[in-house]
Amino acid sequence: MKTKIACTLGPSLSTVEDIAKAIIHGCRIFRINFSHGNPQLWNTLAANAREAAEKTGQNIVLMGDLKGGSVRITGLETSIDLDVGEKIRFSLNGPVTLPSPEFFKTVDVGDIIVFDDGRGILKVTAHEGRSITVEAARPTSISPNKSIVIRGKEVETPDYFGLCREGLETAAEMNLDYVGLSFVKTAEDIKSIKQFLETRSPQIGIIAKIETPSAVKNVVEISEESDAVLIARGDLGMHFPLELVPRLQKTIIEAAYNACKPVIVATQLLGTMVNEPVPTRSEIVDVMSCVEDGVDVLMLTAETAVGRYPLESIQWLARIAETYEKGTTPRRTLPSDADTVDKFALEVVNLAESLAAKIAIFTMQGNMARRIARFKPVSGTIAATPNKHVIPRLQIMWGVIPLIVEAQTYTEGLEKLEQKLEETGLAEPGDTYVLTYGLVKEPQHIVKMKRYQ
Repeated sequence: MKTKIACTLGPSLSTVEDIAKAIIHGCRIFRINFSHGNPQLWNTLAANAREAAEKTGQNIVLMGDLKGGSVRITGLETSIDLDVGEKIRFSLNGPVTLPSPEFFKTVDVGDIIVFDDGRGILKVTAHEGRSITVEAARPTSISPNKSIVIRGKEVETPDYFGLCREGLETAAEMNLDYVGLSFVKTAEDIKSIKQFLETRSPQIGIIAKIETPSAVKNVVEISEESDAVLIARGDLGMHFPLELVPRLQKTIIEAAYNACKPVIVATQLLGTMVNEPVPTRSEIVDVMSCVEDGVDVLMLTAETAVGRYPLESIQWLARIAETYEKGTTPRRTLPSDADTVDKFALEVVNLAESLAAKIAIFTMQGNMARRIARFKPVSGTIAATPNKHVIPRLQIMWGVIPLIVEAQTYTEGLEKLEQKLEETGLAEPGDTYVLTYGLVKEPQHIVKMKRYQ
């Protein structure tokens, strides 16, 4: 299976034993949602995931998903159920709280409030300064800590870095591999985070979550500035009409492809498996479509965090992805601004496939591996690096198997990679490999072929 699987840790998937099973079933990326729980819980989840990775002998990725500029319901200990027409009051200071002054400056009577991935819909019937009264448009359950949006409007976030700082500090202390930036609106939001991380924890990569109209509008610049892009379909479906989400998904995939950044799809991939042991036919078609569109990572959220069948969900996702990778024609077009390295990467892929060969690359920072992975080589890519912090960058790329190879130079690295392929069993008798390394000093490249006996 070349498409990578990510899952969310939570009450349903938290123990070392279960996380180890998730790794065996194919999951390599584990998300910790900072919108729920506390640092003690998050540290426990991260420690359990690392122990499970050590037990299974696999490289994993740990991602901390930051709150960002989300507006969440607080002040509730249990859910409140409303029938159609029933009303409830939200205020800045409780008892049912929306802790955002900017929210109350933005909302107006008549606005529609949406939450719980679009399942909850409320209409604003009264606005009294720092409180609003809302009426249920359908039977609705209002749960603690749910993110809400005003349909057709965006709440201002004047200090995006300030909203993220606490989460960034926590991610740095936990030594995570990535942070997911929620409710990013511009590339400038990412730059402020990047500047902080460069001085504090430069190994942490940035995953930009595309979930607001502003993010969609600025998706090209955001894709270029981030390390990866995540299509947050739940929040997109609250801001946009649901029938537009598939088209938006393709637009975001296109931007990520052109920027040569890995792209992740999340939310309701196998949503019915929160409560059921098998997915629906339409969910299988949805996952198939994502695979055919060439996404790098498929992410499970509620299915593994709170669902009744977390491990079965991972197994089903892997089964569907592997089935449809075999019949998918990879995209092999160069973007309009392709440079020498892009063209070189495409020719490496074409050469390998003309020889029915596999690809192995030695890389210092993962840049050449990322460019090769964009073109989805049928055999996948073995990518070796001497830098441990690069392994998580490689792990989220389509079809890339990361390895550690200690070497000081590219030529030494390539020689040691040849040996390691045979020692680890990745190269079997009869295998042909196209071996290469990244750009050293333009236009220096090396490509060699080896047939293992």
